[in-house]
Amino acid sequence: MSLKKTLEDLALKRYIGPTESFDLIHVGILIYYLGENAPKSRSELSKFLGLGEGSVRTILKRLKSKGVVKITRDGVVLDNDGVKLYKELKKAFPIIVSSSFEAFSLGQFSAIVLIRSGKNRVIRGLEQRDEAIKYGAKAAITLVYEGKRFRFPGTDENYDVYYPTETWNKVLKNVAPEEGDAVILCSADSPHNALRGCVAAALSLSS
Repeated sequence: MSLKKTLEDLALKRYIGPTESFDLIHVGILIYYLGENAPKSRSELSKFLGLGEGSVRTILKRLKSKGVVKITRDGVVLDNDGVKLYKELKKAFPIIVSSSFEAFSLGQFSAIVLIRSGKNRVIRGLEQRDEAIKYGAKAAITLVYEGKRFRFPGTDENYDVYYPTETWNKVLKNVAPEEGDAVILCSADSPHNALRGCVAAALSLSS
């Protein structure tokens, strides 16, 4: 089962009732966040995800039943299957950086996600932009890395000519792209929305 399908299965509601306020994107972010920052309390997860504690409680109950998370005295941590999923996420999207890249940002916060060998899966980057905005980003840019330059998908136009060299040095330092990679930069008014937008955009490139 693909990573995206696995996350969809974990987020799937299995009973009749009110529409839930979370989906596979929230599940993916939660797993990634715990992989980087566990243990965390339910209230901390609620604040980070931008969801009510009831929704977070539902997610955790579902993930716990699947062996993805476990509840300890110190807080929520990843269980064995959760660690495996975190490693898959980390491999598929090696770096997700929450940082401030003012030159790109229409919001206060920015996030960057790198998709290894993602160039051939990007057409013009519009789908990634739309997905990012749908999940909370104010703006998103998808670029491909060829010939040691970032460029717009489907064109020969180098994107880095529009911004100072130090801006691109900051990006290169954080994401370390290789030939044929794709990178998505999202900006938003909160770190949660920027990160969620990036994960949503990245998952749109997954099968």
